[in-house]
Amino acid sequence: MDLQPSGNNIELAFIETEEIYFSIKGNDYAVGISDEAQLKVVSSVEIITSEFNKNMYFKEYKNYEIIIEAKNNSKVEFYHDNHSIRDKVTPAGRSGRMLSGIINFRGDIGYSDLYVLVNGREHIKVTVEVFPSKIDYKDDYKALLNDVNEEIYNLAYGFLSRTYLGAEISTNTNSTYTEFYSVLNYIYDKILKSIDIIVNNPHHGLVKESRVCKYHSLRNSSMETVKWLEKRPHVMKNIDGRYIPSEAIQVSKSLTYNTNENRFLKFILLSMVRKIDSFVFSYNKLIWKSDDEVISKLSSMKRQIIRRISNSFLKKVTESHVTSISLVFSMASGYREVYKYYLMLQKGLNINSNILAISMKDLPLLYEYWCFIKINSLLRRKYKLISSDFIKVNNDGIVVALRKGIESTLVYENPRTGERFEVLYNSATKSGTLNQKPDNILSINKDGITKGYQFIFDAKYKVDYSETYSNRYGGVGPKEEDINTMHRYRDAIVYKAKDEVGYKNCVFGAFVLFPFKNEEEFKEHHFYKSIDKVNIGGIPFLPSSTKLMEEFLDVLINESSYSTFERYIEPIGREKYIKEEYYANRNVLVGIVKNKVQLDINLKYNFYHTKCRNVNLVERAVKYVALAQSKNAFNDDAGIIYYGKVSNVEVVKRSDITEIPSEIDEMYYKFNVEEWVELPSKIEVHGYQVRTVMYTTEYLLLNSRNVGELCINSRESFRKWKEVRKNYFYK
Repeated sequence: MDLQPSGNNIELAFIETEEIYFSIKGNDYAVGISDEAQLKVVSSVEIITSEFNKNMYFKEYKNYEIIIEAKNNSKVEFYHDNHSIRDKVTPAGRSGRMLSGIINFRGDIGYSDLYVLVNGREHIKVTVEVFPSKIDYKDDYKALLNDVNEEIYNLAYGFLSRTYLGAEISTNTNSTYTEFYSVLNYIYDKILKSIDIIVNNPHHGLVKESRVCKYHSLRNSSMETVKWLEKRPHVMKNIDGRYIPSEAIQVSKSLTYNTNENRFLKFILLSMVRKIDSFVFSYNKLIWKSDDEVISKLSSMKRQIIRRISNSFLKKVTESHVTSISLVFSMASGYREVYKYYLMLQKGLNINSNILAISMKDLPLLYEYWCFIKINSLLRRKYKLISSDFIKVNNDGIVVALRKGIESTLVYENPRTGERFEVLYNSATKSGTLNQKPDNILSINKDGITKGYQFIFDAKYKVDYSETYSNRYGGVGPKEEDINTMHRYRDAIVYKAKDEVGYKNCVFGAFVLFPFKNEEEFKEHHFYKSIDKVNIGGIPFLPSSTKLMEEFLDVLINESSYSTFERYIEPIGREKYIKEEYYANRNVLVGIVKNKVQLDINLKYNFYHTKCRNVNLVERAVKYVALAQSKNAFNDDAGIIYYGKVSNVEVVKRSDITEIPSEIDEMYYKFNVEEWVELPSKIEVHGYQVRTVMYTTEYLLLNSRNVGELCINSRESFRKWKEVRKNYFYK
């Protein structure tokens, strides 16, 4: 909700005409003065008073009060391309002769047109310029726009060259001409139809002509006549007691087609003619034989355009280029289509998005677009673009479908490794709760895995400049809430394969991209160092600061799958989490110890012995031996306490084991151990006894509490047993 203006508002601009008073009010900190800024007023009538600084600029996310007052009973309206601004200025008072409201340009940067309409016709247009606060307007902002345009052009031209262009034409060294010819072929008939619509119903205006004439020849008077006489009392003569002027000003109005809109229209058409001439000139200079059909077709196009100029109102219209586009080119039939096709010829494509809005530019959204575009621009320098789904063809022509909320995917291949990776924009990702939709996802498929390792790069047009923040983190940087969002993304975005039971984390890191220039300074920031620690943090990203981002992308793409996997933050207890292999390799021999005497000797001399027929070493490669103290012989000391790693195995007669004398000649295995080690906790005997020997795994030996648990043979069984044990046996 927009805040109401405070009581210290001042009048920033005031304009008076015969019909209205127009003013803009705001706090003095809401505007600035710059030689590069421009405030312009275009009026269809004479301006009586204008009070403003022509070098004044407005600021993003500031409030301004608009007041419009009609001098008479004329219907007064306010218009702006952005409905959220337009709807704020509404009638005030009972008379309905006054409009007022609080507007906020928010993040819409650049020129913004404010229209006042009187009786449905454009009365005045006030063009203000909105400057950004987080980036340099003349450098970074324009660089953002140029980068977006250039990259989209490059992607679209690649599509054009593959889809529409013939082999001969595509070898033209001037790719602009190639693109121009291709697009012109596609839209030419539509352009002619649009021109014909304009010729049948052209835009026009009224012009005032003033001349001084003798009073007796004055046909009619107006307010201009009265005002002229008031300033010239010397022309008043006393004739028979009456004051009669000897001369006066005669004001007449006439219809004209020489409007700004028609002057720009003629510029567009003649620009097409000049481009055709330039194309033909360059095409005739090619080393191969030129195609006469191409030349003939272009010549015919040129003649038809010139014929429409020469045989219509456009003949008497002067040619002129304009910097801002009026409502006529936005809304009027014919004009609107010509302008669209002109942009297609200029850009080579129809941009189906609000990147190039005619009068307003949402800077946070532009920054989001730019981040996506620039990431791909950096990648295309080193990696092969395989496919892109946001360059398409429909009935409107060649379309770049880059729009907030619409998913786009670009697929690349690393020429060095052959691995493929994707850059996803606005991709809706699954979660066990609410779906997440980060701006950009880099998904890298390493070592042939089905699901890629994902890294999130979220564009945030926000910078925290507060002193408290700088003292805490070591300088300006991304906002805390945006860093927290990265933590949320990593936790919330999960993956579930069709043949698997549970969800898995697939996001290995998440990073805020924010507008900040000084990369070297940010290297010392807490939220840059945190990338190495927890793979969450911020990266400065602007047209003048792309080095850190480019280097980081190269690291992620070219590192091994093992290095990538190590970026993952494991949960507490992960090292103890049950894996299926913990139950497969049962290489631990658990042997019964008959009495305390045997236990002492076994411990003293580092061995354990049992009959050969009790053990199958062919099937079991025994790596460890654990000693099971029976309940009958050890009472409260029963259980498994000691285990040791086997150093070697001997096959001997029982009588040869002299540490524990016996006259039996049966063959025994003597397991010599490196040393006996106590288990972290004793494995108790509860209802289950080791009769002679049993086998288990190293994991179960180290994590079991009961002898019975040593027999568990699967991860799922162990998980269920632990749940039962936790809830019923060991509360």
